[in-house]
Amino acid sequence: MSFGGGRGGRRAMSDINVTPLVDVMLVLLIIFMITAPALLQQIEVNLPKSTVGQAEGAEGVRVILKGDDIFIDKEKVSLKDFDARFAAVRTRLGERAVFIECDEMVPWGRTVAVFSRIKDAGVEKVGLVVEGVQEKTKGR
Repeated sequence: MSFGGGRGGRRAMSDINVTPLVDVMLVLLIIFMITAPALLQQIEVNLPKSTVGQAEGAEGVRVILKGDDIFIDKEKVSLKDFDARFAAVRTRLGERAVFIECDEMVPWGRTVAVFSRIKDAGVEKVGLVVEGVQEKTKGR
């Protein structure tokens, strides 16, 4: 079937089979689509440790406090611009919960100041993100 020709002679088919090429390209596309979000810049925060459990996989607005910097969903903002930027994010994302990720070295007063600004914006659901550790067994 791949040979044809006239007068009993055989001639090679000159068409290229593109199916393997398409298969490989689709696999590469899927690999890039999966790994691209992982390559985005993440903000490293040393979270405080706690034995209290927390919700897994909850979606919402992330407010990150690291040193003197404040980030709203990876966008750096100053404390004086926080209210306006936070209001813009809230209107865009709706009534989702807000999660505060605070570095261990950030003073408690700064955390409370940001927390109160979030509550003043009318947010009902605010959570503090901690790094979970297992509770030590007692009696040993």
